[in-house]
Amino acid sequence: MTARSFLDGSFSRALSLTVATGLSLALVIYPYALGNNMDWVTRTALPLLLFGISGAFVHGIGYEPDNRFLRALFSAPVAWLLIALGIALLLMRRV
Repeated sequence: MTARSFLDGSFSRALSLTVATGLSLALVIYPYALGNNMDWVTRTALPLLLFGISGAFVHGIGYEPDNRFLRALFSAPVAWLLIALGIALLLMRRV
C-alpha cells in the first residue's frame, strides 16, 4: 500500500471526518477548553486548528476541488498538519 492510496482511502476519509467532527463539537460545546484569556498563543493556534478542521471536513466528505492549489490545500496531510500544529501550540501554552 502506497502513501497516496492510504491518504485517498476510505479509512483516512473516515478518520478525517471523525477528528473534524470531534474537535468542532468540543470547541462548540466547551470553548473554555482553550482557556479563559486570549493570549498570542491562542490567537495563533485557533486559526491553525480551525483551518485544519475545515480541511479535514473537506477531505472527509470526499470533495476534491478542480483547482490544483485548492486540492493541495484541502488535502489530508495539510489538514492533519494544521490540526497537529494547533493542538501542539495549545498544549505548549499549558506547560
